[in-house]
Amino acid sequence: MDKVEAEKLLNDSRKKIDEFDNQILNLILERTSLAKDIITAKKALNKELFDSSREEIIHNKIRDAVADKEINTEMVLEIFDLLASISKEEQKKYL
Repeated sequence: MDKVEAEKLLNDSRKKIDEFDNQILNLILERTSLAKDIITAKKALNKELFDSSREEIIHNKIRDAVADKEINTEMVLEIFDLLASISKEEQKKYL
């Protein structure tokens, strides 16, 4: 691969990553917007803000989904834990 091809590949790849980042951000915002609905339902059901069984279900789903992929499972779990933390913080606003 020559320098021109390498530069094009680098720029094209970065452009795709930027597009993915925008999609990820939009999905995070959508996910977070559900916080009010979730806390409203939890209140009606007398459920706690933190549900360890739900966290475990999510972790198991993620482990299954990435089991045969070339990605660090623990890092993916950390990302989902961060998403859960964002959701909990949003839910606290409606307590």
